Amino acid sequence: MEVSRFAQQNAERAIDSANFGLTWTREFAEQTLNQSKAALNGFLQASDKMAKSFEGQSSAIREQTTALTEKALSNSVDFGQRVLRAKDPDELVRLQTEFMSQQAQIFAEQTKELGQKIQGVTQTAYATLTDAARKTEQSTRKAAAL
Repeated sequence: MEVSRFAQQNAERAIDSANFGLTWTREFAEQTLNQSKAALNGFLQASDKMAKSFEGQSSAIREQTTALTEKALSNSVDFGQRVLRAKDPDELVRLQTEFMSQQAQIFAEQTKELGQKIQGVTQTAYATLTDAARKTEQSTRKAAAL
């Protein structure tokens, strides 16, 4: 009888150990999934925010390059009309110098503005990624604490 009771106790202990192991494994897996979900949600939110920001910035950059093209073409047409009315070689040289100066000024202004917009996009993206990483870390810690 004693052997039977000993065997039964060992069997109960084995079942308890197995149940504990399964419970621990389940809790660990659940915690890992919660952390993964929190991290994924953070990155998805950051990705969405960056995409919206890039859409707005790319639209502004597209408008900027269109304005540059319009100014450069308008300046070229004006130059062509003045050249047709020029009366001597000195006037042609003066017109050419003015044209090149205006074109250089147009491109310099537009390049400066584009550079500022691109810098803004870069700063926004960096800030968004930094914020997402911080939020993801916080949510992962919260999930780990549960």
